Amino acid sequence: MTDVDAHHLYGPSSLDALSGCVRFKYNDSDADAATEGTELHKAFETGDLSGLDDEQRQCVTAIRNFVESLKYSGGSAPEEWEDLPEAKLRLDALTYGTADRVLINRTRKRACVIDAKFTHRETAHDFQLRAYGACVAEMWPEVETVETYVAAPRLNDIAIKSYDARLLLRGTRAEIEALYARIEDPATPPEQHEDLCCKCANAVSCPALGATVTVVARGLGLPMPDRFAVDAITTPRDRACAQVLAGALANWSEQVKKLNAAYVEESGDEIPGFKLTRRSTGLRVPKDRTADALSAAKEAFGLPEHTLLGCCSMTVGDVVKAAAEAQGVPEAVAKEHVREALADIAVEGSCAFLTKTKRLSDAALLKQVAAE
Repeated sequence: MTDVDAHHLYGPSSLDALSGCVRFKYNDSDADAATEGTELHKAFETGDLSGLDDEQRQCVTAIRNFVESLKYSGGSAPEEWEDLPEAKLRLDALTYGTADRVLINRTRKRACVIDAKFTHRETAHDFQLRAYGACVAEMWPEVETVETYVAAPRLNDIAIKSYDARLLLRGTRAEIEALYARIEDPATPPEQHEDLCCKCANAVSCPALGATVTVVARGLGLPMPDRFAVDAITTPRDRACAQVLAGALANWSEQVKKLNAAYVEESGDEIPGFKLTRRSTGLRVPKDRTADALSAAKEAFGLPEHTLLGCCSMTVGDVVKAAAEAQGVPEAVAKEHVREALADIAVEGSCAFLTKTKRLSDAALLKQVAAE
C-alpha cells in the first residue's frame, strides 16, 4: 500500500466503524459508560474485582472463567497456552492496537483472540476481530488456526469464529488496504448505518442521514406511526416504529438545534419562523471554586456550615479519586472503600431502556413488525 501515511493508521476498533462508513467520527461518548468500561476491562485483565458491584463482578468473572475454559478445549492443557492480557498487536503498515486477551498454543498451532464487551446493546464487531486475528497470524507465523471470541456477558452471548490463519491474514490485509483506499479517496461518500449515525459527530452535515431516515421510515412500504403525538402512540406496532425513528433522528436533531442556534448568534441572520431566545440556565459555581463559594456565603450571610453543606451535592467519582490519592491506592480499591463508607447514605442509580431482542437492522425489524 503506497498512498497511506504510516502516521495515519487506524486501530482495529476504528477500522470496524470506518468499514460501516468511511466518514464516521465518534461523538462525545457518555462519560459514565466509558469510565465503567475502563474499570471492567481492567478487572478482566488483572482479576482485581475490588470496587465493583455484584453485577459487575459477575460479568467480569464470567468472562475470566470462559477464558480459563478455553485452555482445556480441544484436549489441550492450561500449561500449553501462552496467556497475553492486553496484548499489543500489529499488522505491518496497516493497523495496530491492543486486544483484551490473546491465547497462543504453539504445540497445537492454535490461537484464541478474546474481546470483552460490557455493553447492554447488541452490535457486531467482525471487522475488528478479524483485524486482531490477522495481527496474530502475522506475529505468530507458526499458528495455523485463529479463533475469535466476542464475549458479552450482559447480553448472555459469545460470538465465535474460526479461521485458517494464512487465509485470514491474506484476506484481511486486502480488506484493510481496500478500506484505506476508500478513506483516502475524497470522493467516497458517507454511508447510512443505523449503529453509527446515532453516535457520529458528523451527523448534522451528513448527506446520507436523510437517506437513512427515509429508508427506515418509508422504504419498501415500511410502516410509520399512525399518529405522532407521543401519548397517542399506543399499539405495539406503532411503538416499535416510533422507537426505530427515535434512534435514527436523536443525534441528528440535537446537533441541528445546536448548529442553528450558533449560526444565528454568530451571523445575525434569521431562520424563517424562529427567533433566537436567551434564557438563564441558572447561577452556578464551578466545581473547582466550591470551597471559595462556601467561604464567601458563610462570611456574607452568616450561614452555619451544615446549612451550606446541605446546599451542595457530592460527586462520588470525585470522592473516589480524592480518596485514592490520599490513601495511595488504586481507584478501584478506593471505590470499594467509598462504597462501604457510604453504604447507608448513597443511592445506587439505574436506568431502564429498550434494546433489540434480535440482531436485526431497523429496516428488517420494521418489515417484521409490518407483517405481524
